[in-house]
Amino acid sequence: MKTALVTGAAGFIGTQIVKELCSKGYTVYALIEKKDIGGREKLNSISNRIEIIEELKKGNDFSPFDIIYHTATVGIRPDFDNIDLICDVNIKMSCDLVDFAKRNNSGLLVNFGSCFEYGDHGDVLLTEDMECKPESLYAISKVASTSLVTAYAKQKGVNLITVRPFGVFGEGEGLARLAPSIINSLRNGQKIDTTAGQQIRDFVNVKDVAKAIVELSEAKYQPYEIYNICSNNPVKVRDFIEEIVDVCGFDKNLVNFGVLPYRNNEAMIFAGDNTKLQKVINYPFPDNHREGILDLLASYS
Repeated sequence: MKTALVTGAAGFIGTQIVKELCSKGYTVYALIEKKDIGGREKLNSISNRIEIIEELKKGNDFSPFDIIYHTATVGIRPDFDNIDLICDVNIKMSCDLVDFAKRNNSGLLVNFGSCFEYGDHGDVLLTEDMECKPESLYAISKVASTSLVTAYAKQKGVNLITVRPFGVFGEGEGLARLAPSIINSLRNGQKIDTTAGQQIRDFVNVKDVAKAIVELSEAKYQPYEIYNICSNNPVKVRDFIEEIVDVCGFDKNLVNFGVLPYRNNEAMIFAGDNTKLQKVINYPFPDNHREGILDLLASYS
């Protein structure tokens, strides 16, 4: 029986990684924040076989993990400016996990980067070999973490890959994000104002993100490489919203496109190329967003 450690296990992506591992028969150790009662309850509802832990210290007696998934992160909100916490979690914790993986004789450390590391490259799909041009504190910290943790893992002889998810949405997504806010408003008959919606994005169901990452970690990946986790199905934001309306059966007249301006320095195309990933796992990403939309709708019922 394989074993895995998941940091940030009660988070949006972390929870789905835990679910996927449990479905594949892994023994899962879930690292959560101290005194996170809600996170503990969420994980216990998934399986009573999940081992929940609140810290990793020298001297902790764990058998070697086959895989460690480092999903814990902070600061994705644009207004988040706690630089100490950003550095502690997004950079130092990643390097600490390299030390832990070395002591623990773990098989693989999966470092979670971010699509925001790339920044705006204009009207092209983003590939792993592009120069990173991060803009936010969060994205800058992720670029620094990816560079530092990769070099440190090589020095320590720890097997590592980095994944960069794009446009993740679906079950467990925060209410302030696009799809949940649209669904929650329209199901209550509230009108919503949006931009013209001509931005192009790659929205990927969090369940597919988790499955693809776990499959990649079990495949013949190249150590120390970066892999985009995206569907190669970029769509206009307007088309995505209209798909939500259609799948859920909402009144399309409640959506007012073009009322809101685009944000300053809005990237009109922000989507990735997953050729590198597909050469390793050939994952069957769907060409629509129906399942993720229905998951969100069901969560409000």
